[in-house]
Amino acid sequence: MIDLGQLSYFLGIEFKETEAGVMMHQSKYAADLLVKFQMSNCNLVAAPTEIGLLMSLNNEGELADATLYKQIVGSLRYLCNTRPNIAYSVGTISRFMKAPKICHDGCKEDLKVCEGHN
Repeated sequence: MIDLGQLSYFLGIEFKETEAGVMMHQSKYAADLLVKFQMSNCNLVAAPTEIGLLMSLNNEGELADATLYKQIVGSLRYLCNTRPNIAYSVGTISRFMKAPKICHDGCKEDLKVCEGHN
């Protein structure tokens, strides 16, 4: 077996060794997501979801692009590995993957949170 040295980047997760231990983060992955979904110049938000926001499957409204919605939600699910602060809101928006509507666009709020934590 060959020693490849210190682990620095694996499956979108970066590793840094500090005096306190090993730190994991996904800053590059989060930045790449913002570019991929054309949100690199978005405004930052402090919380991943609006307080008191009620979302329902029965909401009337225009259907969103289901493929894009699923790509964003899947990417955010992977980002939850190192950012547990968005786990609840990502779980909530995941419920609407069958028929996403424009009013279910909370996934973009989660991406805005990511930009602030790079």
